[in-house]
Amino acid sequence: MFNYNFGDNLYYSIVNKSDIHVYNTSNRIETDQARVVLNDMLNHFNVDIDEIIIDDNGKPYFKKSNIFFNYSHSKNYIACVISNYEVGIDIEEKTRNISDDISKKYLNGVEGNNDKLIQWIKKESYSKLKGLGLQIGFSNLKYDCNCKNILINEDEFICSIFCSYDNIKFNNLKF
Repeated sequence: MFNYNFGDNLYYSIVNKSDIHVYNTSNRIETDQARVVLNDMLNHFNVDIDEIIIDDNGKPYFKKSNIFFNYSHSKNYIACVISNYEVGIDIEEKTRNISDDISKKYLNGVEGNNDKLIQWIKKESYSKLKGLGLQIGFSNLKYDCNCKNILINEDEFICSIFCSYDNIKFNNLKF
């Protein structure tokens, strides 16, 4: 088992895809780009882990390690998070339109695209924290009060991070 102690810290990084160069022969370029960012983050702490396993619900994890991670991608951005606690992350660009049909079905009829986007991002990052992805019923989703959330609202994107530890400190790793 590989152990690394981040203490009460969670580290995240948000990178523009145009800054990530990946030689890729598969159709999974976003996943490969996210793994480049993840690798850069781990290298920052001199951690070298290369075996990523995907569970039955699609949640990635490191085999035999106490490091938890998650990643998300949008049209132009990759967001990654690492911690010693379960985490979930989602990022979307502010230009993404959440349709009224999606809002009625999953967001309890929230009005205004910015509010829809925020609710969608929070629900998706929370469901990724729980390891359920989109299988969780978004319309009835209740946030666990023992989790901590941060919402990063920038000019071009919104990002939500959830952590299972409520005393976590959020730290932005910039490369």
